[in-house]
Amino acid sequence: MKNCVIWTRVSTKYQEDNGGSLSDQKNKCELFARQNGYDIKGYFGGTHESAKTPGALVKAMFDVVYKDKSIKYILVSVADRFSRNEAQASMIINELLKRGKVIVEASTGIDTSTREGMLMIKMKLALAEWDNGNRTDKFVSGRKHCLESGVYCGAAKPLGYDKHGKSLGTYFTVNDKGHLIRKAFKWKLQGYANCEILKKLSAYGLTMRKQKLHHILTNPFYAGKIKHKMLQGRLVDGNQPKLVSYEDFLRVQDILSGRTGVYKHKKETPRFPLKRHILCSKDKTPFTAYTVKKKNIDYYKCNQSGCKTNVSAKKMHERYECLLRFFNVTESLKPLLRDIISKMIISNDDEARNMETLLKKQKSEYIGKLKKCKVRFGMGEIDEEIYEMTNKDLQEKLDNIERGLAECRKNLSNLDSEVDDILAMCCKLDSLWREGSLETCQKLQNLLFPNGILWDKEKDNYRTFDENEALSIIARLSVNYKNKKEENSFELSPFVQSCA
Repeated sequence: MKNCVIWTRVSTKYQEDNGGSLSDQKNKCELFARQNGYDIKGYFGGTHESAKTPGALVKAMFDVVYKDKSIKYILVSVADRFSRNEAQASMIINELLKRGKVIVEASTGIDTSTREGMLMIKMKLALAEWDNGNRTDKFVSGRKHCLESGVYCGAAKPLGYDKHGKSLGTYFTVNDKGHLIRKAFKWKLQGYANCEILKKLSAYGLTMRKQKLHHILTNPFYAGKIKHKMLQGRLVDGNQPKLVSYEDFLRVQDILSGRTGVYKHKKETPRFPLKRHILCSKDKTPFTAYTVKKKNIDYYKCNQSGCKTNVSAKKMHERYECLLRFFNVTESLKPLLRDIISKMIISNDDEARNMETLLKKQKSEYIGKLKKCKVRFGMGEIDEEIYEMTNKDLQEKLDNIERGLAECRKNLSNLDSEVDDILAMCCKLDSLWREGSLETCQKLQNLLFPNGILWDKEKDNYRTFDENEALSIIARLSVNYKNKKEENSFELSPFVQSCA
């Protein structure tokens, strides 16, 4: 009897399902052994290990056949079961030959004991390697096409998104975590340190390590781009919804790399209540603050390269008080304003809710159309040019809908709960801010101007944007009311009458 061991192996699920399973290989080798007088001493191999790196499976066989000198033969269904890489397979075979072992191919009876047999096996290995390389090229080409079409091909979906569909039909939607990640980018642009952002996210129920946050803030996927090694350093426009504009994403990268000069915030003091609240009108970079110790003079400063706006804190504070006085109202006007604001809130909320419902319906329809378009393209029903044009048009419409929904959510803020507080404060805004604690000042600032306030270097004064909606109404009514009093008229202005 001739002592042998049997080697069986599959590297893919496809091979296993199409006549190349371990049991099929084993049966072929056992039948060949019985018919040709071989005595089987062991079985080696496994399932789904890479054909290019057999590794531990081969080593386990080597350890046995090297020690047992009586084992002369290695039975394998076909020679490429050692490896589809010709060089790897040849190395394995050569190592076995050096030890006096003979490789026998059960499907053909070819063995390495003769030159002719060795030549035939090497030719089969070369063909197997060519086939493997050909399939790899097709896979790479297909994946690269998907990437260049804006389809994300990563194994795991990025945090903040839900993944739907497969292949070219893949699309993403933003989930609740995605809205928090959008806030994280906003906070970073406002100058918050990563540790502060982590605390804020945790307060909303989203916890992560600092490495994860850094990965998120540096991932262009959140800015609507796709990055992959197959793209050789290029960024392509993805089909996923953006959580941050690409321009703001680049600004975040500058902050992270320190190129903006924006530095980590030190502990805030009452000397600088406007720190981070003031934004440069040039690029909305938050102002920092510092003190010239020799002169004991405080300054606010924009550290953005090319700007370097530097203004004394005394001037900034005086100008801010002046701005707040503009919004002051008289006690006599409070009851009228409360009634008018309440009526306007009810009307505003109803309109916003109706619009939100409509936009959500439109969003669902366009997502469905976008999905169908991708599926049709993937099935070859439409050509690439038509697909790209249609996909771009649908994506632009979805982006517009998202902006509309964001505006609706803004309008649906709880204005009603703010009215009484705002009315009480609006009688003495400037003095309340001037005499208040740091916490009071910051709360007042954020309430009046939730998105901050711009400093215009050219005008040497503040330029507001997105003030509190209720405050805006109060200011307009107050101005009209004061103008009528100066004219010695007890009639309300047309604007006030229309609101009432």
